[in-house]
Amino acid sequence: MAESSSAVTHGNQESGTERYGALCDRAVEFIQSRRGAAPEDMLISHVFGNTGSPALWRSLLRSVLGADPRVTFRADGQWVIASAAAEVEAGALLLHSFVSIDVETTGLKPTRQRVIEIALVRYEAGREIARYESLVHPERAIPLFITNLTTITNEDVADAPVFAKIAPDVLEFIGDSMLVGHNVGFDISFVNAELKRCNQPTLINERIDTLGMAVRLLRGLRKPNLQRVADAVGLSPKKLHRAGADASLTAEVALRLVEEAVRQAVTSLDQLKVAAKLETPVPHEDVGRARVTMDRSMLDGIPRKPGVYLMRDALEQVIYVGKSKNLRERVSSYFSQPIGYTRKMDGLLEAVRRIETLVVGTDIEAMLLESQLIHRYAPRYNTAMRSFEQYPYIKVDLANPWPRITVSKQYKDDGARYFGPYQSSRGARRTVDVLNKILPLRTCTRSFKTAKSYGNPCIQLDLGRCAGPCTGQADRDAYLAVVRDAVAFLDGRESGIYERLWAELEKSAERLDFERADRLRRDLHLVHGIVESHKRLRIATEHHHYLVVLPSGDAECRELLLVLHGRIWKQTRVRRDLDANGIAEEAERLAASCARGIAQGASGTSVYATDESHILNRWLSRNSDHPAIQPIEIETVPGTDEWVRMLDVALGFADGDLVFLDRDPQPSPADADEPVEEGEPG
Repeated sequence: MAESSSAVTHGNQESGTERYGALCDRAVEFIQSRRGAAPEDMLISHVFGNTGSPALWRSLLRSVLGADPRVTFRADGQWVIASAAAEVEAGALLLHSFVSIDVETTGLKPTRQRVIEIALVRYEAGREIARYESLVHPERAIPLFITNLTTITNEDVADAPVFAKIAPDVLEFIGDSMLVGHNVGFDISFVNAELKRCNQPTLINERIDTLGMAVRLLRGLRKPNLQRVADAVGLSPKKLHRAGADASLTAEVALRLVEEAVRQAVTSLDQLKVAAKLETPVPHEDVGRARVTMDRSMLDGIPRKPGVYLMRDALEQVIYVGKSKNLRERVSSYFSQPIGYTRKMDGLLEAVRRIETLVVGTDIEAMLLESQLIHRYAPRYNTAMRSFEQYPYIKVDLANPWPRITVSKQYKDDGARYFGPYQSSRGARRTVDVLNKILPLRTCTRSFKTAKSYGNPCIQLDLGRCAGPCTGQADRDAYLAVVRDAVAFLDGRESGIYERLWAELEKSAERLDFERADRLRRDLHLVHGIVESHKRLRIATEHHHYLVVLPSGDAECRELLLVLHGRIWKQTRVRRDLDANGIAEEAERLAASCARGIAQGASGTSVYATDESHILNRWLSRNSDHPAIQPIEIETVPGTDEWVRMLDVALGFADGDLVFLDRDPQPSPADADEPVEEGEPG
């Protein structure tokens, strides 16, 4: 929603406060009436009215009001008259000189992982005066998930110095300065581990932790990571996860938090250190753990491989299905969970009597198998994917002389155009409601096949929401043109419907009718998600034709997947030691199977295959450039020789661990119910 709000602001704010002068004046008057300070949420409620979540309007308010010199935003979440903010400038004296530190690493444990980038930024009197940044060769490969997070690749650090080479420069730059960081203990522990490896003195400098300050000073802030804290104090952070940018952002956050500390009666550096100290949580010994009720023998024989696990109760009923890249670690994590650790899972751990595992070769297979098993067993603790039988379609009844747009629970071969099925029933219904509001199409159930269908118009005609085919007023060509626009819109193609919605949204914002603008923005956000969902399925149906070779759960074999029209048409297991004759025989079978699939053509995705289709095609879109995934040109109907070539290439890149399989595909909805594994950051 924040993106939509920003888009509205960008589209309307041509001259800053001049365009929204009335809004700014109203906000300033309210702040003055509150003795010069007003909480942001209260200000939003006053200016925009009681229109739901304040988060919907926060971006617009900050963009417009932030340019008004009469007011300023404070770190405690309040807007204040600028003259009232001057008193906090003395806060910078508490943190006059410091060095902000940030490191990027190959993992979370300093004794086993290494630094790949370090940044140090020196501040004095609230201004940056010096900076030190360097990539660092970690003397090992950078995991792909770290590259995805930081954009730092093995090629980037190939010519970078090892930490031992830059250690003297790092120590000289830091000197005896105060160190400031967000969870600064993490950064210092990694630097000290590197210093120990090269026999250099470790850092014993005083430190200020912005994480601890945020927890104590910004009460109510959930999950106070650097991005959230920066946003809470009025900054506009970019999620770069690079040491230099994060070190600068940490310094700016620290300065604003110090101002807030002054407002909360912190008057000395010692008090500031106390405010910045992270409290060590006291364990709740009275909380029952799952190990009390779960038999440890359930772990016997569970391998450290990807796969799916099924939890069964005393009656051998499957009550939960989950998947993991490491089955043993995932299942082990349950034994340390508090009993009834979430409302959704309350009672699960007490009911488990046996855990069954199914080993596969890759995480994508585990995700697909998990979806299939949830559909088969409908376990009562899998709150997601279980209601797949209720996935609806959006139907445009093109067989009727005056088509209408409705929600349908079933796909029928009745001449209508169906879109979906959709995983969100609410989204599908709301999309139909939005289209029926902005398009003059009928919503009545008349068949228009008999004389009784004509006459007696309903109120929709008087409201201007229907062209009135029942009264003979509607022009059929114009009506069908509107229907074609709706079909193009639902199919994810260019249409004037988005422009209509945006125009209505902008008009409402200009009239300061923020309640209606809020409703239109939510409609746009929801409708866009529904349309994009169908567009992805359509693209997959038209373009996703692949031969995929994956490692198998059997170490001596590989899995061959023939994907046609975005669906698995054939899956077979072959031995790793296939010779030329074996490859030729398999190529003939694949050619014959592909020919049958092409002859059958694409068919609409059923409700039973919706989740599987989303998982598979999202994964294929992310990894289609890997040589073990060979595209199939179905227009030319590949012959046996072409299949031999594709198999040769794909099999040649399928030995061992495939790098692309570490790219994190979006988690399946079922993952939302699973606990965080021990050792993972929350």
